[in-house]
Amino acid sequence: MKELPLKPNISNAMFAYISISIAVILYGTTLTATKICLEEYSTPALMALRMSISAILFAPFFLTIYKNIKIDKSDIKYVILMVLCEPCLYFIFETNALKFTSSGQAGVVSSLEPVLIILLARMILKEKFPRLAYIGLAIAIIGSVFLSIMSDVNELAPRPLLGNSLQLGAEILTCISVITTKYLMDKYPPFYLAGIAVLGGSIFFTSMCIMNGETLHVVASPSIFIVGYLGVLTVVAYALYNYSMCTLSASKVSPLLFLLPVSAVFFGWFFLGETLNTMQFASCLVIFLGIYICQTFSKHSLDEAEEIIDEKALEDLHKQQEVREECKI
Repeated sequence: MKELPLKPNISNAMFAYISISIAVILYGTTLTATKICLEEYSTPALMALRMSISAILFAPFFLTIYKNIKIDKSDIKYVILMVLCEPCLYFIFETNALKFTSSGQAGVVSSLEPVLIILLARMILKEKFPRLAYIGLAIAIIGSVFLSIMSDVNELAPRPLLGNSLQLGAEILTCISVITTKYLMDKYPPFYLAGIAVLGGSIFFTSMCIMNGETLHVVASPSIFIVGYLGVLTVVAYALYNYSMCTLSASKVSPLLFLLPVSAVFFGWFFLGETLNTMQFASCLVIFLGIYICQTFSKHSLDEAEEIIDEKALEDLHKQQEVREECKI
């Protein structure tokens, strides 16, 4: 039986900070890469290829070090929820969002994730938000709305309001997945859970292609190399992100997610020529201000929620151990 992880030492914590920073910056590149690939692939086909490449890379681990791991029946519902939220529904929302908005704007909307995690934490604790935290949340949402309204309609962002709304839906899904994954990490290795998610995503999107009558074919163009990059990066990003979430508390991880919009805007500008007008830039500052206020006055919410999740996981582990000992008797 897997023991609950001990408090991380300084070297582990430092590596975890580096891991989450690299994962977030690399994820910023995926928004631009996905937008490029969507010019030649449908959403199901692109994601089926991406997830299949990732699943192949995970296969050796499942055939060796993870071959004896079995998921307890009581955890199957959590695993299904984790996989359904991300990568399945999450990537449907995100890839469709990138058809209507720029990768930079999608990255800025993604920065709302820490606030959404805090909201879910409050729901777990069933406590009230401090008034200033509500104000911060309202400011962030208003900033997100203005970011969409003030966007210039162009070839890269034909319907920014719809695209940014879809991206917000994607972030809600990933927050649910994060909390579910955090619970499961106390029982199963982080990299193992990442492999389960990728395998589930591969089956899900391949099934979508079959139902849509699509065939998984390789387009003979530079985009195939980008698809390969996305497949490899999925494995790397999942591994780094899950390790950091397993080692650090969510409240310590969430501020580093601010690297995402910076990364997304930079790579969108560098590769696609995307730009933010003055009003959009001002809207981004309003969003970051709202998130800062919300996090500052809700900084204990995430750690408290994690304690509840960990206590629930520990309780389940003890119950399972008692049942197994009784069976031995």
